[in-house]
Amino acid sequence: MKNQLNRELIEGLNESNNQEFAERVNDLVYGLMGEVVNSISLKSPFVRMDKCVLIPVNEVYLGSFCQLSEYTYFLGVENTQIEFNSSLKKNWWKYVWREFRASWRLGRKKKYKKIKNKAQTVENVEKYKLSDLRHDVVSKLAENLSETSIVYEYPRYVSIIGKDDFGTGVKINIFVCIYDSNTDTYKMFKENKNKFFSINFGKRYQNLENKKKECGQMFVNMVKIFNALYSKAYDRIPNQILIESLMFNCPKILFDKKDVYQTFVNVANYIRLKDPKSFVSVCDEGKNIFDEPLIVKSGSQLEFGKIINMLDRYKY
Repeated sequence: MKNQLNRELIEGLNESNNQEFAERVNDLVYGLMGEVVNSISLKSPFVRMDKCVLIPVNEVYLGSFCQLSEYTYFLGVENTQIEFNSSLKKNWWKYVWREFRASWRLGRKKKYKKIKNKAQTVENVEKYKLSDLRHDVVSKLAENLSETSIVYEYPRYVSIIGKDDFGTGVKINIFVCIYDSNTDTYKMFKENKNKFFSINFGKRYQNLENKKKECGQMFVNMVKIFNALYSKAYDRIPNQILIESLMFNCPKILFDKKDVYQTFVNVANYIRLKDPKSFVSVCDEGKNIFDEPLIVKSGSQLEFGKIINMLDRYKY
């Protein structure tokens, strides 16, 4: 027996979050990261305010968040020297030889030892890498946040939990990466593999803004409701590029600007009945959703199947 998705439930899901709260958190994050980057730029010759980009990359961009949502951003710094230093391979033979020389010097006279150790210190100065920038971000965050907030550092990102600074249930993730303004590409560094991998959102943000202008707030409402239903069904947030792509493909005529329930029925039925291969990516209209790298990495066919199964569970 199918569960009933009635008008009251759909309208309740649409009104379940506080948009003003989300906007406030977003403003706080931008203000905080502005202070952090400015402080780092005063101490590092490789970091400049006008060469750094901060952008929300998940459902927070549209304001279509639900109970499980986190505030996730990319902090991109445009600097080829940091990029080069981060991926520079270590010369292990040089390292071994340096250690051997340091051990041999222990038996030398003190006056020589002092001079040599000074040279050794200069020789061992570390080059500023993406990991150093991440460390600096953590340090400056700790200085700017209250004592009740907790900052965690992970291999590619920094996570913040602070009820007093941001509010109850708020978790903020800042991915520190290289940014290339020529290609609008973000580069994440995998330290265990000593190489970068690229993320390009293509025309995603432009297409989302155009769809919002075309369909109004109801477009955002549909993304929000699908996120809420999916998170309730599977206890996780769906791939946002996939959800946004499905909504992006829905014709304008399906979006009733005054009736959220009727719009949901129209959109849900359209997605269920439409040929899956006809849905194009919101990032690149030349690709369908099963060819979009930002969807494929999370298992696009499985994710799409879960959305269809979710809709089939309900009667509406």
